[in-house]
Amino acid sequence: MREYSIGTILDISEDLDAGFVSLLSEGRDRVTFAAGDTIYHQGDPADGVFFLLSGTARSVLVSPAGHPCLLRMHLSHSLLGLTSLSAKAVRDADAVATSDCICVKIPAESFLDLMRSHPDFAVHVIRMLVDRMSDFHHRVGDFLTRTVEERLAATLLSISRSDPREEDPGQRRPIDLTHEELANLLGSRRPTITAILNSFSSDGSIERRGRTIRVVDPDRLAKRLFND
Repeated sequence: MREYSIGTILDISEDLDAGFVSLLSEGRDRVTFAAGDTIYHQGDPADGVFFLLSGTARSVLVSPAGHPCLLRMHLSHSLLGLTSLSAKAVRDADAVATSDCICVKIPAESFLDLMRSHPDFAVHVIRMLVDRMSDFHHRVGDFLTRTVEERLAATLLSISRSDPREEDPGQRRPIDLTHEELANLLGSRRPTITAILNSFSSDGSIERRGRTIRVVDPDRLAKRLFND
């Protein structure tokens, strides 16, 4: 499905076939969320999967101490809430709309029936879950072996990747995350993130306007991954 990985610098996940989009959406009630609305809360019973027809959303894990950690950034045609298919069907994170969204909610058993009756769709879902697992493994490895500067450079490169659907697919997307959100994402502190961003800005790797960050020299920024 269409989403950004955080730990790996890979292309945006492949889009769903139009037939699968129809399969997931036709004949189902649509639910609208405004930017900033919570689609579901961490810890709630998970009784269905959300298919994001339009808009963008984030999955955010909140620690027992109340610290948020950004897990995933979803684009349209992404699936949210797949823990509803697990043996312990509980939401493992918050899902928050980052723009106005239209979703359909598919009951867990209905979603499993779709996978049973459409093997190609089931394979697509399995690949997406494997990609998410791989991304998680990369993030754990990076946390243990890379500096905050290297992890921040990798993150900026990952989440600024262009969306193939947009008119200019070569144009990197602006990043609208605060320094505090980036710190929570990387397990760091806001002053540390600010200092590193100042360094990236000084060498021309990024530009900042307000809270918006733009990667303007990805090759230069990529050198930070190797601490050059």
